[in-house]
Amino acid sequence: MELISYDELMSNAGMSGFVSFLEHSAEAEGPIVKTKERNGVEGKSRPTAAIAEQVTERSGKIRPAIAVEDGHSLAEQAIYEALWKASAPGENGDRAIRVGYHKLARMTRLSWVSVKSNLRTLEKKLAIEITGSENSATREGKSYRIYSPASILERRKRAGLEWVRRTRGVELLSHPTNGSE
Repeated sequence: MELISYDELMSNAGMSGFVSFLEHSAEAEGPIVKTKERNGVEGKSRPTAAIAEQVTERSGKIRPAIAVEDGHSLAEQAIYEALWKASAPGENGDRAIRVGYHKLARMTRLSWVSVKSNLRTLEKKLAIEITGSENSATREGKSYRIYSPASILERRKRAGLEWVRRTRGVELLSHPTNGSE
């Protein structure tokens, strides 16, 4: 396999900026990243496998989940707050709402795909519960129960999810040392 430099690769791009990776298999060696040489001049190179392994092995600091927000990512918290504000009061301080992905996406200024995936994680994190399915014929979204912050903390305590680790996302854990218990 022939390795070529970044400059060689880009010189073949032409006016359109299109680079054919069919001709050069340099992409298989890893992403091109900016580096600083010892003399302060910026260059471009590919990270070694050791550096890539260090990045993937990083683990976030595990700490107690004291507040509801501790267990949520920024997007999850934005969705939770939008649901809470738009919902009607229900039993035990909890709330209820019927909303579709697109409407919730407009409310939070997120994509409907992000909304859909974050709703799933909020359900796993015991912050919401799906109480009714959507109705495509009448264009009605799913029904949700939005738990109050006090209810969420109580539910998480009963489930043993009292620890949090923040890495690329936010993970609730049942044990402060690893997440395997």
